[in-house]
Amino acid sequence: MAFEIESLFTIIGEAVVYFAIFLFIIAVLGSLLIGYSFKTERFIFPNFMLFSIILLETLVKALFRFVGMDDSMVDDVGIALKNKISMRKFRDTPLDKRLIFFPQCLRASACPSKLSPEGMQCINCGSCEIGQAKKSAEELGYKVFIVPGSSFIRRLVRKHKPAAILGVGCMTEVKAGLEMCEKLNLFGVGLVLEKAGCVSTVLDWDKFYEFIEFDGHA
Repeated sequence: MAFEIESLFTIIGEAVVYFAIFLFIIAVLGSLLIGYSFKTERFIFPNFMLFSIILLETLVKALFRFVGMDDSMVDDVGIALKNKISMRKFRDTPLDKRLIFFPQCLRASACPSKLSPEGMQCINCGSCEIGQAKKSAEELGYKVFIVPGSSFIRRLVRKHKPAAILGVGCMTEVKAGLEMCEKLNLFGVGLVLEKAGCVSTVLDWDKFYEFIEFDGHA
């Protein structure tokens, strides 16, 4: 009996070791593909990369740090992959069923807008680009909100019941927003700020306009 128990523990121990080696190999292969994709902007085996990011994010980032590389590219590639996967269904969604969320930090530092239950109420004063961007997007059919935090986003999603969301924010916010969309069965895509921070952040507005204008004429 004791021998059988010892044999069982040996088998379990070997299985755990082999499984750990298997996960490590996946993490290494995923890291190599992520690094290649980040440098070339070409996605090879995208589903495998996304699987490795979702399942082994901590280990993959540790491998990047171990070789002296910036582990933020893991999030960068992960967002790009999720955008790629969601993009077709996002574009097939009627424009009036989509919401755009801008972060309030994108406003000018002296912005005169006031906070309301629908977020910051832009008066298009010309101090920043948000006013014109909001107007352009709404003319196409989008609903546009400038929000101070994720709690506003969740409340506005419950109220307006969109089918798709375009979120703008720092990498952490966009990543969390795409995860929220997955949980709510929404088609989500994200644009990451060029410069993050608490005030006067920077967005590549050409990329934003290219996105919504292409979409509006698709």
